[in-house]
Order: sequence, then C-alpha cells, then structure tokens
Amino acid sequence: MRAVAESAGYWRRSPLGIGSVAIMALVLSLAAVLGLIEPELAIEGCVAFAALAGACLGLVRLGITDRFTDAGFISAQLAATFVLLAWLTYRSEGSPPVIPVLYLVAMVYGMLQLDRSRLAILGMIAAITHGVALFTLIDDGHRINLAAAWTQFGALVLALAWFTYAAGIVLRLRERLSQAQGRLHDLGVQANQRASRDTLTGVYHHRHLMDALEREIARAERIGKPLSIARVDLDWLGSVNQTHGPAAGDIALKRFTDAAAGALRDVDIFGRYGGKEFLALMPDTDLQGAVIAAERIRAAVGREPLPEVRGRRHLSCTLGVAEHRKGENTRLVIGRAEAGLNYAKAAGRDRVVALDGDGAPARMELR
Repeated sequence: MRAVAESAGYWRRSPLGIGSVAIMALVLSLAAVLGLIEPELAIEGCVAFAALAGACLGLVRLGITDRFTDAGFISAQLAATFVLLAWLTYRSEGSPPVIPVLYLVAMVYGMLQLDRSRLAILGMIAAITHGVALFTLIDDGHRINLAAAWTQFGALVLALAWFTYAAGIVLRLRERLSQAQGRLHDLGVQANQRASRDTLTGVYHHRHLMDALEREIARAERIGKPLSIARVDLDWLGSVNQTHGPAAGDIALKRFTDAAAGALRDVDIFGRYGGKEFLALMPDTDLQGAVIAAERIRAAVGREPLPEVRGRRHLSCTLGVAEHRKGENTRLVIGRAEAGLNYAKAAGRDRVVALDGDGAPARMELR
C-alpha cells in the first residue's frame, strides 16, 4: 500500500518533473537560436530529455516502480539526467554556458523533492560525470578552453554544494508545513465534532441525528437493507434533580450516555433527541436484532450507580423500538418508536417494547 501511495504521490508531482524537462528543452532551443550550441545538438538533447521523461512515466503507469520509494525513483531520474548532461557536454566538444544552466534546473527539481543526504549523493554524481566528460574530451584531443571549462566546473561544484545545503532548509520548511496542515486538519475535525455534539453529554445532538436518520433511510431504501431505531428515555431524572440537585442530574445523564453508547456497535449512532430522551440508529439491523441491542443498552444502564431515588440505587431506562418500513419517512418511524416507548412507560418503565402492525407489543424470542 505504501508503494502505491508513493506512486500516486509521484503522479501528483509529475507536472513539476514535466515542467523541468520542458524548461531544459526550451533552454537548449534558445541556446541553438543564439548560436551557443549547434542546432543538431539541441535537437538531440530535446529528444533525449523527452525519451527520459516518457520512459519514467511509462514505468510508473506500468506499475514497475511500485517496488521503489518515491524518493528513490526521483533520485534515479536525476542520476540519469546528470549522465545525459555529461553526454551533452561531451557531444558539444567543449563546455558551453548552457550546460551548467541545465544542471541547475535539475538540482532545483531535486531540492524540492529530496532530502539533503540524497541530494548530496546526486551532487557528487553530477560533479563526477561532468568531470569525466571534460577529461574524456581532453584525452580524445579536442581543443577546449581549459580555463573556461574548469572555471565552469568549479562554479558548478559550488552551486551543487549550495543546493545541497538549501535542500535541508526546504525539507524543514516542508515538514513544518505538513505538521501545520495536520494540526489544521485535526482542529477542523474537532470543530466539526463539537458542532455536532451535545455539550453536556458528548453524544450527537438532535439536528445531527435527524440528518443521519435521513441518510440511513435513503441508504436502506437504496440497497434493501433493514434499519431500526430505538427511542430511549432515562427514568426518574426529574426526581434526581429534585432530590439531589441539577448537578446530580447532569452526572446521571453523563453516566447514562456513556453506558448506552458503549453498549452499541461502532456503526450505530446514538444521540440526544431532547431533554432526557435519546435516539439510537442501528443500520443493517432488523426488529429482532434491534430489540436485542435495546436490551443490551437497558442492562448496561442498569449497572450504573445512582444516589438513592424512590428506593432505587441504579439508573434505569425505557426503550421503544421500531424497524423502518419501505417508503416510511423519519417522522413516521420515530412516531412508531415513540408509541412503543409510551407503551413501555405505561407498563412500568425499565423495559423494551416494540409494537407490531396492530399496535400491540411484538412477541419475539431473543437470540
């Protein structure tokens, strides 16, 4: 997966590499127009650069580069570019001023992509290959201006060293930018979470629940999967507030939501519908499965301790469950769950009720 991601990163940055090749070809063309190099040499250089770029893009497209890291592949590209520039130096039978410019274009591309150590190695490769081209010209008996050639060589070595040093600064700036982007993303996620959650309990608020229910209904209609919901009411919260004060009621609410949410699956959605009533959305769950999940919520909440109220020492909750029916909107399915909740309250609370088509409690065996 890492190699695939890095290849994707290469494709995203390929315009920079293509642009560098285009600049090199333009420099060669201008040098030929100005008479700095022979037109035949400019044509050969342009063709060679185009062939190198095409070969690299072809390797990426064929997936051959998936076994290499992004930085390793770019380093190989630059090494091949430096060998090609050394070949152009030899073909020019001298050291025209255009050649160092091409080296610098390649190093700028490398500085924006690689770390200092890789660029230092590439700088040495560039200096060595260029030096070998000059020595080969001298050894073959070509008459070149040695003072100009070695002056350019020295300037090129200094420029390569400077680019290597600058690459470290660029890398640190890129790391800081990446960290800042990461922090900005985290802050955005946190802001979205805070905007969609109830400030007291930390669960989703009413608007988010309604949006999520509409999305889940549309999904259930589209793929033909079941969807069930549960209306959940925390019992005796008013008595807790009257007996022990609002602070105790807030604690009871928080303990209740932690227990209820913890009893659900990760794909389920739990939030505050209003006051002491909550709503649980259970995708891919039929009525029987929803009743089982509701009983699990009831049992988890029943284990939470509570300051004694009406002889009770633990929290309790009452739940009404309904399964979405085809063509049914949010109001109708919530209404049927509320009818089951009201039936459960009238029957004594601390229980789960799902109504059948006739409006009577559905009888089912719990798995």
